Amino acid sequence: MFGRAKIATKILLVTVFITLAVIVVSLVVSNYSTRKALEQEAFDRLTAVRALKSQQIEDYFQSIHHQVVTFSEDRMIVDAMRSFSEAFRSLQGELVPRSADYEGSSDAVKNYYREEFLPRLAENQEDIPQPEFYLPEERTAQLLQYLYLAGNPNPTGEKHLLDAASDYTSYSAAHRRYHPVIRSYLEKFGYYDIFLVDAETGHIVYSVFKEVDYATSLLTGPYRDTNFARAFREAREGGAPDFVSFVDFEPYAPSYNGQASFIASPIFDGDVMTGVLVFQMPVNRINDIMTNKQGWADVGLGDSGETYIVGADFTLRNQSRFLIEDRDNYLRSLVESGMSEQVVATIDSLDTSIGLQKADTVGTKAALAGETGTQVFADYRGVKVLSSYSPLDIEGLQWAILSEIDEAEAFRHIEKFRDRMLMLGSVLIALAVYLSYFLTLSLTR
Repeated sequence: MFGRAKIATKILLVTVFITLAVIVVSLVVSNYSTRKALEQEAFDRLTAVRALKSQQIEDYFQSIHHQVVTFSEDRMIVDAMRSFSEAFRSLQGELVPRSADYEGSSDAVKNYYREEFLPRLAENQEDIPQPEFYLPEERTAQLLQYLYLAGNPNPTGEKHLLDAASDYTSYSAAHRRYHPVIRSYLEKFGYYDIFLVDAETGHIVYSVFKEVDYATSLLTGPYRDTNFARAFREAREGGAPDFVSFVDFEPYAPSYNGQASFIASPIFDGDVMTGVLVFQMPVNRINDIMTNKQGWADVGLGDSGETYIVGADFTLRNQSRFLIEDRDNYLRSLVESGMSEQVVATIDSLDTSIGLQKADTVGTKAALAGETGTQVFADYRGVKVLSSYSPLDIEGLQWAILSEIDEAEAFRHIEKFRDRMLMLGSVLIALAVYLSYFLTLSLTR
């Protein structure tokens, strides 16, 4: 049919075809080149953010490492450890002359557990917590929990404001002397809690915040199988003043099954190990580093980018941006993804994704295997992202760090570019047809 066409028609069709081919090829090449350039730019930005946050978080953990060793060697802490341990052992004997004043202490502690601790704990676990599993059996532990927990006039979360109970024991004298200083140290460095644990018995002879683990034994008490107890045992068995034990985040019942991580170092009085100093890790400080104090856009992560840490169990170690910024949609997406209703309820109740949000992705698997790289894959929400990942170098912890941004956001400018190119191409094609028509008429005449 083309062979029978008039010469004018042939010239017109060939001219239009060539013009169209040139425009289409140009559009495809330009679109591909622009996309690759944007992708490389996004990966470079993500890698820079990931490297920055890696350095910051590694430096922070190194700083904590130095702090726990230095504080455990401080003369005040050495003296406090000795004073609290001695006062702990002599407490019952000192209260004998006034034993009648403390006959109801056990019942008061039980009421505190039933009315305050257990109802809040039940919100964050499937089974109903039984009082006998958590209540301390030792009389000294019951007395101290009565004096500083159940009988403390301050509400839960503010028990640390009490400088000393109103009794006249050597324990309260030691508490009045050392507690304000240790509390001030905690507040300055942002730790969740600070503990002094007797090396021989494992008793928590001092705690700043006084949760229900206070005064119990990490060797024989209800929390002997926790990561807290593991950190204590490792530090006790370390055998050197500068030894440090770091344990990863796990649910911790005294913190209402919130995620808790601990760092511990032994306390030596001369050549004798008298106790172990333990810091409960500050989740807020880690979040501030990883979220840039919720200023993601300030470091080039736009509207959907985030940097997060994943542990060996493939769960997050800092807060998800999407829980912080769009809580309802985030929780709804978890339900739609098939996550357990109990886990979603726990995230909602504790207001945290730490240790609960699974991130079993291509990037996390590679990073936890020791690889560093960049890829495009579906993130823990099932949304396709550009990701830069690598392992973290923190002693005692197998963690990975990822910086990511939604693919749709990373390439949203290319859509505008493509639309403009298509409009320009349409104009060029129309112009080519118009000019070819008149050129054809001119030639064939």
